[in-house]
Amino acid sequence: MTLSKPLKNALIVLLTYVCAVLIMRYRRDGMDWGPALLIGLLITPLALLLSAGRDRLMAKATRAGERARARRRGEATE
Repeated sequence: MTLSKPLKNALIVLLTYVCAVLIMRYRRDGMDWGPALLIGLLITPLALLLSAGRDRLMAKATRAGERARARRRGEATE
């Protein structure tokens, strides 16, 4: 089963929010539901932004590595 991109993004946001709230609520010195829900609202976009930034940096590094390998192969054949 494949999901459309908007549905997949919505599920990722929802699961990130739920995980953040549950971790805050049930950690050793857990907090009440109210603050956990509010902090979850702040953590979710930040976590997704950091994840997207990491993916972008990794893609740039992959492309840079491919260019470097292509340059080395080109220099080695000459």
